[in-house]
Amino acid sequence: MKKNKIKKSCMIAAILFVLLCSGISSPVHAKEKERGRVLFISSYSYAWETIPQQIEGIKRALGDEVTIDYKFMDTKNVDTAENVHLFYKSLSYYLSQVPAYDVVIVGDDAAFNFALAYRKKLFGDTPIVFEGVNNSEKALELNQEPDVTGVIENQTYEDTINLAKKICPQATRIVAIVDNTVTGLSARKEFYSCQESFPDLEFHDINASELSQKDLIGRVESLDQSSILLYILCSNDKDGNVYASAESVQMLSSRARIPVFSGIAIGMGQGLLGGKIVSHEKMGEIAGQMASKILDGGVCESMAVVQDSPMIYCFDENVMKRFDISRSMLPDNAKIINHKETFMEQYGKVIRVTSVIGVILLLSIIWLVRDNMHKRKVNETISSLNKKLNFMARYDALTALLNRRVFMEDLQYRIREKEPFGLIMFDMDNFKRINDVYGHNEGDAVLKEMAARAGALVDDIFEVYRLAGDEFVAIVASGQTEVIDTYAMKILDTFKIPYQIAGGEQYLASSIGIAIYPKDGKNSTEVIAAADHAMYEVKKNGKNSRAFYDAGMKKDDP
Repeated sequence: MKKNKIKKSCMIAAILFVLLCSGISSPVHAKEKERGRVLFISSYSYAWETIPQQIEGIKRALGDEVTIDYKFMDTKNVDTAENVHLFYKSLSYYLSQVPAYDVVIVGDDAAFNFALAYRKKLFGDTPIVFEGVNNSEKALELNQEPDVTGVIENQTYEDTINLAKKICPQATRIVAIVDNTVTGLSARKEFYSCQESFPDLEFHDINASELSQKDLIGRVESLDQSSILLYILCSNDKDGNVYASAESVQMLSSRARIPVFSGIAIGMGQGLLGGKIVSHEKMGEIAGQMASKILDGGVCESMAVVQDSPMIYCFDENVMKRFDISRSMLPDNAKIINHKETFMEQYGKVIRVTSVIGVILLLSIIWLVRDNMHKRKVNETISSLNKKLNFMARYDALTALLNRRVFMEDLQYRIREKEPFGLIMFDMDNFKRINDVYGHNEGDAVLKEMAARAGALVDDIFEVYRLAGDEFVAIVASGQTEVIDTYAMKILDTFKIPYQIAGGEQYLASSIGIAIYPKDGKNSTEVIAAADHAMYEVKKNGKNSRAFYDAGMKKDDP
């Protein structure tokens, strides 16, 4: 009897052990499928030239087993405290609705400063990895922080300047094109730090943010062979024009009478000769590798801040040809873009032996034709650029609606004129799910259709703008609640028509918050905040509806 009892006890123990093991193996297996969650916050928009390169490097380092989400501050287009506040409000709400992130990666200085300023409120003790940060002093101060590390974008211009002196031996001074953005100011400081290494050169700069477009172009056109011209950054000018990198590079390099050198990847292929530039893709990859180590159990304290940015020599062959710069004048390991094998490279020996005179005549004709075509193309390009710049300064690139900048101008004008109006803020409920399930292309298509429907409502008293992502806002030139509510209902009605997503029909909804000036706010910040509170009150109460702001609504502290 005792033996039977012992056998039964052993069997029960064995069964419990098997059940215990199976119970703990399931979550481990689930974790193997998803290593963790990473949030990437960019200072700029996805359209900014270096951002896709950074993202590609981060994705390559983290692999497919890590969930990566993206948020864009768009400070190149709207560099204001209000924009930062709106971004904080939006991100704060977003983080309250999604699972916590294991690592936050921030790209460039504006996002870096934002993350440090709101670190405790938004991220707590979540590790922060930075990349593309130009403010090396501030970045190195954080080297001892337990949860912060990253990669400094160390803009060292000495190698580029040395090469420029070799190509332009007559130069007695060097002039840098800069602006007053956060990145521009840091890069300007780095530029002047090279001054002691080149006592034979006078250091000057052309600050685009302090010049009109006409004066900016005039300053560039005035430079001759006695100057080395170095492009660092030109995001805006005194007139309020905001430039994408390709636009500013094309505008300035096409007017310059000397080659334009560069120490950064921005604008390569658009008219810059080149230089020793930072590889933003490799820099993103290094940041991604740091984040990967953290996901695997590593700590930031064991990862020193990387001070030496990954750099390569890169030059544009089209510009080399324009200024008759020989390949032999460049470093042997230089990367040459826009290289095309010439007719002479293939058949040069035969042609030189049999038809030297014919080749000379042919090249002379080609040179004359290209010179005429170039002059005509420059005039056409300038005209086209002016039209494009005027459009891009006012309209959103994806939806063709008026952009955030125009919205703020219109809003502040009405407040200055003390004209009563209604502010309708709305977005698409659960829009993130569309991007996650169907991809960003389908998400963009839905945003365009949403903008088209809202834009169709525009009339003498109703105007609609895109803020960012799936966030839109409209101004109703009336202080009457009934009139404002009529337009809010029209917006809701547009969602009754199904959207075409991935070849099928889906019904979507919107949350709408409404504020009235001057009842709900005396300035732009207060009116926007009131509409924002009303919209999120709708979201908390089930979404797919509208609500006017009420002073009794609970306000979240920023």
